[in-house]
Amino acid sequence: MKQAVKFTFDRQFGEAPASAKRSVEPRPADEAPRAYTEADIAAARAEGYAQGFAEGQKDTAARADENITATLGKLTENAASILSSLDAISGDLKSDAVKLAHETAKRLASASIGVRPETEIEAVLQECLSHLNREPHILLRIAPSMMDRMKETVDRMAMERGMSGRIILLGEPGMEEGDCTVEWADGGVTRDYDAMLARIDTAIARYIETIAPKPAETNALEMPEPAASTGEAQSAPHGDAPGA
Repeated sequence: MKQAVKFTFDRQFGEAPASAKRSVEPRPADEAPRAYTEADIAAARAEGYAQGFAEGQKDTAARADENITATLGKLTENAASILSSLDAISGDLKSDAVKLAHETAKRLASASIGVRPETEIEAVLQECLSHLNREPHILLRIAPSMMDRMKETVDRMAMERGMSGRIILLGEPGMEEGDCTVEWADGGVTRDYDAMLARIDTAIARYIETIAPKPAETNALEMPEPAASTGEAQSAPHGDAPGA
């Protein structure tokens, strides 16, 4: 005997509502595949080539910019290094030029004095007589070897200044040829070639210090390295060991 099924009122016997109706439309017939012509293929190739070419150009331009930036950075570093080297070279050249000129001047002066030492003495005496023509007496000290050569010159200069007999010529032992000392009542002046060279050497050395390249300065903010600790090897305090 069949089992009875309870009716649940979920079945509709009337006409289905419009919302429940399914629209049944005929399916369109399958379209035939498109046939590509040679022109279509050529256009596609051209489009792909153009796109690839544009992307290649962008990539090449980006790499070129990177290379240019890197090159400019290296050039800047090299330029700074070159300028620093040029400053050092320029300072060295200036120092060498000053030293060469100084040495040349000393050699020429020594050679000139060796040939005509009386010229230097005449120049000093001439300068003094232009201010001391009213002095009753003037003492001229020179090297003993210069006495004979200078006597006639001193007499002539004294006569030209109206000071005949008022210039006393005296040989000074130990004095170099070309050096001299002029003395008068209230003062005097000395021409000492060696002392003059020493002053010039000092002045030249100071000038060279101002143009010579300076060594690289250390960083003033850099902390000094700590000294080795002296307490690491210290022994324990003297006394009884634990447990003794």
